[in-house]
Amino acid sequence: MKKEIIMGLIGLSLLTEASDFYYENGKKVDVVKVEKTNTQQKKSIGTEVEYYQTSKGHKVGVKNDILVECKENKDCKKVLSAYETLSVEALSDTIFMVTIAKDKNVFEFSQKLYTDKDITIAHPNFRKEKGRR
Repeated sequence: MKKEIIMGLIGLSLLTEASDFYYENGKKVDVVKVEKTNTQQKKSIGTEVEYYQTSKGHKVGVKNDILVECKENKDCKKVLSAYETLSVEALSDTIFMVTIAKDKNVFEFSQKLYTDKDITIAHPNFRKEKGRR
């Protein structure tokens, strides 16, 4: 009984902290910031990667860039010019990498882009830790 109460409180605290989220395949995915380990701190010196845990249990890192895809027959660079970005780089004919200022919240910015009627995908560019397979 005690174990269920503790697990319930932990789950509740995670839900109340989950103010950041992104959309994946049209579904909202909540994320909670996690503290960096010593290894991550050493690896990320000067890179400013922040680590989060998703509601799916995955640990991901984010910087200040977002992957964006616009609707077919839309000029994505023109659509993105309406937003305050540092750069817009074409990765393919349909996918663009948008870089925003470091002081902006990458999740809030991707949410704003996702609600644009001309954009189909706006997703933070995740960095995953290297690991052994």
